[in-house]
Amino acid sequence: MKPLILSFLVLVFLSCNDHKKESPAAENDTTAIAPSPVTDTTHTAPSGKIDIERFGPVKIGQPASETLKALGEPDEKTVATEWGADGLLHEDWTWISHGIKINLSSEKTNISGSMAVFSINASATCPFKTMAGIGIGSSYEDIVAAYPRDINKEESSQEQVTIGSVYGGIIFILQQNKVTNIFLGAAAE
Repeated sequence: MKPLILSFLVLVFLSCNDHKKESPAAENDTTAIAPSPVTDTTHTAPSGKIDIERFGPVKIGQPASETLKALGEPDEKTVATEWGADGLLHEDWTWISHGIKINLSSEKTNISGSMAVFSINASATCPFKTMAGIGIGSSYEDIVAAYPRDINKEESSQEQVTIGSVYGGIIFILQQNKVTNIFLGAAAE
């Protein structure tokens, strides 16, 4: 009986060692385990220029204190109100000289010190630009050149170009082929 148990243990040991010896080779053999490359031509990869979170010195998610350091005190502030769509408290802060309105949000339970940039809306006098260099006054052609693969064709036209989506992206409003308004953030829930 002892020789049988000993033989069994030797076989188990050898099979474990054989598996360990083959494992690194199998990991290096990508033909055996790698999935085939994706050949979906209906979706193109982002151009690398898209940054739906930053506009000039302001960034989505940026704490209110950093926004104040970047822009100074706002000219106008609204009272915090709860939005039913997300259950957060929201305030609009407006800097008239910068042509920018920023929506800040926070949890209902901790508003003091926890406000953060939720969305950014820029208009006529705003000097800031997106990371790809698009700002107020840019043309439709400028947008297409800056975001060649990031334009959401289903949500865009000559008067409104959406980069990303209305659920999180950049929306450019144009009049007479010039950008008149820029919105960054979620325009829909």
